[in-house]
Amino acid sequence: MVTKPQTTLKTERRSIGVRARVPNGGWLRRRLRIEDALLFVWLFLVLPLLESPSAGTSSSGAPDRLTGLLDLVALLSFVACLAARSQPGVVSGLVGRGDLLYAVGPLVGAFALTLDETGQNLGLGGNLELVLIAAAIAVAILVRRFVPPLSSLQRRTLVIPFIIAASRSFEKVLSGLTDIFDLGDLGTAVTSPADVVRIAFLVAIAVTGILIFYVMLVFAPRQVADREGSPRTWTVRFAIFVLGLILGQTFGDLLAAG
Repeated sequence: MVTKPQTTLKTERRSIGVRARVPNGGWLRRRLRIEDALLFVWLFLVLPLLESPSAGTSSSGAPDRLTGLLDLVALLSFVACLAARSQPGVVSGLVGRGDLLYAVGPLVGAFALTLDETGQNLGLGGNLELVLIAAAIAVAILVRRFVPPLSSLQRRTLVIPFIIAASRSFEKVLSGLTDIFDLGDLGTAVTSPADVVRIAFLVAIAVTGILIFYVMLVFAPRQVADREGSPRTWTVRFAIFVLGLILGQTFGDLLAAG
């Protein structure tokens, strides 16, 4: 019976272990999570359909209590993730070595913006918005006391509704920039090299504005669930997000024109 040298066996075991740790899929798949795919589908397909003229959406500024209730669920779900304890090995991206990280600032802005929009959709005004804050505090206390430590997947699941709800704010960012993100109008607007330079400049400004809101409404909330992703990974995710916005804006304008 022929046996392999011990060093060969160790090398094979090491290579098998490396292959087991490498995620399945290609370069893009390794950098995206299910949250990115859901957000892309929401921006590209679902949101334009919901806001199409045939959908019968309410007028701007009018209370939309169904949307407000969904926003409230998303807000309280996010608070639950923020207050919940974590299983060993699950690390939040809000605290590092005992210090608050930079994601905390954008997160406060995202929470305040979503809280304000939830109150408007529910028709709450004045001191009635304090009811939302009281509900959030109550959920935080209950989760912290009675819910067992959560895994990374459980924490990510709690954050997804908040990200979807907050994504509607990007429509406000795009207001007045329809021609830039509508591929049809963009193609007809380019008639000379000067137009290319001018539109490229406007697109760069618009994408910079979107990046600020992306950090506040997507990146920071996801860091609450789990600290992960390299700068390159988040660059790819942001590019996919912008692509979803462009396709969604183009699709929405086609629906409005039809």
